[in-house]
Amino acid sequence: MNAYLHVLIRYLTAFIEKTGSDYASARNIALKNHGPMNKSLVLVLLLSSLSLFSTAQEKWDLERCIREALDKNLTIAQMDLNKQGYDINGKQLRRERIPSLNVNSDFGFTVGRVINPSTNDFETENSLYQSIGVGTGFVLYNGGRINKSVRQNDFYVSSAEQDLRQAREDVSLSVALSYLNLLFAYENITIAQRRVDLTKEQLSNMDKMIQAGTRPENDRYDILSQLATDESGLITAKNTVDINMLDLKQKMLMEPGYPLEIVRPELSMASLEPLENQPFDTVYATALKNQASIQAAEFRQKASELGVDIARSQRIPSLSLGGNLGTNWSNFAKTPIDYSLERVQQPGVYINGQSALFEYDTYVPTTFEPVSYLDQLDQNIGYGWGASLSIPILNNYAGQASIERAKINVINADIETEQLKQTLKTNVQNALTSALAAKKSLEAAETSSKAAKIALDNADRKLQLGAISSYEYLSARNRSDIADNNLLIKKYDYYFQIKVLEYYMGRGIHIE
Repeated sequence: MNAYLHVLIRYLTAFIEKTGSDYASARNIALKNHGPMNKSLVLVLLLSSLSLFSTAQEKWDLERCIREALDKNLTIAQMDLNKQGYDINGKQLRRERIPSLNVNSDFGFTVGRVINPSTNDFETENSLYQSIGVGTGFVLYNGGRINKSVRQNDFYVSSAEQDLRQAREDVSLSVALSYLNLLFAYENITIAQRRVDLTKEQLSNMDKMIQAGTRPENDRYDILSQLATDESGLITAKNTVDINMLDLKQKMLMEPGYPLEIVRPELSMASLEPLENQPFDTVYATALKNQASIQAAEFRQKASELGVDIARSQRIPSLSLGGNLGTNWSNFAKTPIDYSLERVQQPGVYINGQSALFEYDTYVPTTFEPVSYLDQLDQNIGYGWGASLSIPILNNYAGQASIERAKINVINADIETEQLKQTLKTNVQNALTSALAAKKSLEAAETSSKAAKIALDNADRKLQLGAISSYEYLSARNRSDIADNNLLIKKYDYYFQIKVLEYYMGRGIHIE
């Protein structure tokens, strides 16, 4: 088995070194110098480990990144728990409409004088007792408090759902921004690498011209300086990728060392709808209908309005019905099993106004036996029912205070809703203005980039003819590089601004 593990380790090492290369090559490296009897087991180990590494090398698109962030976001988890709490409140309120039913039982030990249930005499003796009862109650009328509370809680449930949707959309937009920043950083690396390669090619050409005697040797140092600058820019671009990759991982609560690779699509500017030309009223009206935060505030506003009616119901008479069934047991309870005949005098007998002796015969119990537990429960059953009417008259200003607080809550809810609408209006105005400005900047950057490229082509031809110095050529090159970099920035800026407008218009978050 140690030999097999050795083979697996060799394969894994080869696979890591040859990541992205042919799997068969790595397999052959691992199987080299091993007999046919071992190959079956080795191949099983190879296939198992391959699935592990293929998972690690899987590329993540924006949708998966958003899904990962949503699954791990703690704020969303808290909001989901908040919604579940409202769901539980709703179940409880709806069940207040049905009668309550409760069973109770008391069991105790007494010391001192107690009444013997058999003789109804007081006795001084320790005893045990138990009582069992069943009670029920039903509210016939309470000013509509239950129904209104159910409706109010339904509004709170809807509000919690919209808050949860808003939080998910906010997280999605934040992840999309980080994803776009990372795409920009990767594209910037490509541009920086192309600059380094171009400068190296220019340096090679310059060395040939110097050897041919057509250019002075000092011209070489200008290009060397430019090469150092370009290589420094490449390092900066790579560092920017690392920073933006870390930011994306943090949005997904992912460990920094996780080997994350993202899908890097080519941004299609042609597929973007020019939303910056949409009228403000159209975009704002659409945003009002689609923004979850506005809908959540409106649901809370309706719930607060019902709160006033619920508070008023506390000042309305309530009527309820109730009933109970009970029995009890005591270890004192006994029943007679033997009697004796005794003559007993009856005092207070008068004949013709004179006191007379009067006696009668009666059977007196002489022997007792305990009454069984079940027999006592059966013999001592009692039940009753009744109605309860409560009319609030004076409750230390509690009812009126509840009404006034509920009215204040309505005003606060109105203000909150209006504040959110004003914020949304400002955000939509800013988004439209930013998108329009980004579009104009993009068009200007495209014009500038084209002009810089034409100037660079002219400078390249002049350099070949020896009509300009390397310094003049590098200046033209730098102007072209700056124009290309500015074009890239404007491209991503405009793309993101359109995505923000799509977000406000309820079109979701996606990158073509």
